[in-house]
Amino acid sequence: MTSNKPSETVFTATAPGRRAMIGTLAGLGAAATLATAAPAHSAPGPRDSRRSPRQIAAAFYASYNADLAAGFERYISKDLVLHGFDGPNTRSAWMAGDLELKASLTGYRLDVFDQIAEGPKVVTRWSLGGTHTGTILGIPPSGREVHLSGISIDRIAGGQSVEHWSEGNFGRFLQILRGEDA
Repeated sequence: MTSNKPSETVFTATAPGRRAMIGTLAGLGAAATLATAAPAHSAPGPRDSRRSPRQIAAAFYASYNADLAAGFERYISKDLVLHGFDGPNTRSAWMAGDLELKASLTGYRLDVFDQIAEGPKVVTRWSLGGTHTGTILGIPPSGREVHLSGISIDRIAGGQSVEHWSEGNFGRFLQILRGEDA
């Protein structure tokens, strides 16, 4: 039997527009641990290329508790290939979405349940949630506790994520935001 107890706690996130939110939530799946994270800086350094893919993913997601924009600059390639919940999306939409989501969920938190690294790829099973206190995708604040879970894969090269895939329960998340599940 697998436990759903989080083995590690990671950070926060945010998004404008449906495509941006979808890109956002896709990006969240690259979550890793704070314990191995390094501070975010504006560009990858020589030290980053010596770090493991898991350490790079961990450092990026640690930036959600600090300077998210700097985390994107350092750990997410400007040439990122992003495969979101509904297909490819863009790095800028992912970042904007994460910023909106972070601002819209009070007490936002992302937990990592499992993380496996194989070569340049990091697979993460995660869940995020908080209290819906801001507008998300045009859905006004409801005060509901909401959660989204998923599994994501990141391919790391040169100290940055260069490709990202994510699958999750986004439809269910939207139903709860709208109160369609009450």
